[in-house]
Amino acid sequence: MSSTVNKLANAVYQQLPSLSGEKVSEMDPVPWTDPAVEPEVPDEAEKVQELMEVIRRIQEKNFGMHRHAFRGTHVKTQAVVKGSLTVNEDLPPHLAQGLFRKPGVYPVAARYSNEPSFLQDDRTPGPRGMGLKVFGVEGKHLDPSGDRTRTQDFTFNNAPMLELTDLPTTLEIFTLRERHFDDPSGLNKELWWRKDHAIQVAPQELPNVHPVSFTMYSQSAFRYGDYVCKYALFPSTELQQSLNSLKITKDSSPSEISCWMQAYFREHSAEYDFKVQLLREPDRQSVEDTSKPWTETAFPYETVGKVVFPAGQDAFDAARRVFWEDRMKLNVWYGLEEHRPLGSVNRLRKELYKMSQGYRAEVNATPILEVSDVNEIP
Repeated sequence: MSSTVNKLANAVYQQLPSLSGEKVSEMDPVPWTDPAVEPEVPDEAEKVQELMEVIRRIQEKNFGMHRHAFRGTHVKTQAVVKGSLTVNEDLPPHLAQGLFRKPGVYPVAARYSNEPSFLQDDRTPGPRGMGLKVFGVEGKHLDPSGDRTRTQDFTFNNAPMLELTDLPTTLEIFTLRERHFDDPSGLNKELWWRKDHAIQVAPQELPNVHPVSFTMYSQSAFRYGDYVCKYALFPSTELQQSLNSLKITKDSSPSEISCWMQAYFREHSAEYDFKVQLLREPDRQSVEDTSKPWTETAFPYETVGKVVFPAGQDAFDAARRVFWEDRMKLNVWYGLEEHRPLGSVNRLRKELYKMSQGYRAEVNATPILEVSDVNEIP
């Protein structure tokens, strides 16, 4: 079965992130208030509550194994780094929106991680993530805490699509993940019988290479001032891009990635072009279905800024890692109203992440802090 699964997953990823033969869309960006952007989801509140209960049980399973409470997903830290976000000057009106309305430089901190809900062996391929927190952000915030912290949170993944698709599918998949928490082969067997099995197993075929070489995608859509976008970070140095050939092998350490990251940031910087992909044709660019990427050929990314993590920092420093894992909170709902998360997959994060944070604080007996200055992070 595994070879067939691999072929299916490859088939999904070979068509991402672009399709040949498509022309660049000439349509204007769609206003975020357009009714086509966010359709209603039946029984949304009930499904979110069910999902929260599933995630809580997954967290409890992790606590039972490790006597420590982790996040619901992205459990394994690979690096924590500090740097800056520079917003480009002279952006055209359709790009000069929200945080990117005016040129400027903002302090940032980021955590690289493995995506699963458990401490995954690095030799196992799968999604890799990044959480980015921007400091000193002025404007109307979605959460009252933003008036105190003045931060904007972004989350990224190295897959341009999110297999969880929508709220109902997310509930189904996490129910299976809970059932097969420490049994990946059992999970794959159940996924095999789903109509969307090719999409669900596709993340297993992501290249298992050095994380600084990955393009990182928001996967889901967000308000972008007057419009709607998906975000992405594109590695911009030749060194980063060349490291896509440095692969994890069966002989690698189960913790190989954090060793790579620690060594890399001692000597080298990581730089990313911060880009946005605007919604122009809702019938071809679904906000609700995150398993359908927005084709880059028709809807190209446009650069709005630069993220730089300078060399000379210990990316796996124990104090820094533990501070982020146990004292920090990151949520796409911690940010500006002008960057409101859109779609049911994003809406479910609002209460789910708060629940997860509360569980970590209670079980670890360690209060989660409202970090408002990058210098509070070790």
